[in-house]
Amino acid sequence: MQKNWIFMIYLAVCAGWDGRTMRIPNWLTVVGLAGGVVMAGMQGMWAAAGMYGAGMAAFGRAVAAVAAGMCFYRFRVIGAGDVKLAAVIVAWLGFAQGGAGIFAGLCLGAVWSFGRLMRRGILWKRFSYLAGYVRDYLTTGKIAVYYNRERDGDEAAIPLGVCLAVGTVVVMFFAGNGA
Repeated sequence: MQKNWIFMIYLAVCAGWDGRTMRIPNWLTVVGLAGGVVMAGMQGMWAAAGMYGAGMAAFGRAVAAVAAGMCFYRFRVIGAGDVKLAAVIVAWLGFAQGGAGIFAGLCLGAVWSFGRLMRRGILWKRFSYLAGYVRDYLTTGKIAVYYNRERDGDEAAIPLGVCLAVGTVVVMFFAGNGA
């Protein structure tokens, strides 16, 4: 139980940082990953896998999450900090609960983004950018950057780390692991 409160405090710090700056610093994700590996190792001390095995499993989950998330980062659909935060989430919670938290966060992000685009009157503009992007990729076969902060500004961007953190906390509470 105490592990979950520590993790929720960590998620709150990440969400606050991302909400203010639209970035999650590397040192913060390193601290979270180290904490997830250590906590998994401590839980593994009493399990058959042992401390080393459980810690390595947490690290392996994080590596798998980074590999999957880099596909989205390659297109600049999400930021690198968001990929690393997702890795920390699965390191702490495992693939099932962590994946559910990430999915809930992505759904929350989709709703927030849709609302933001509607409120600013740029929904059609962003969909036409997406259609042009897909068309260019299909005709040239070249992967280009979809979102570039300098070119596109911040009018359509949301701090996805906030959504990932909130979605994960919600899943932790519904799974009965939050308190």
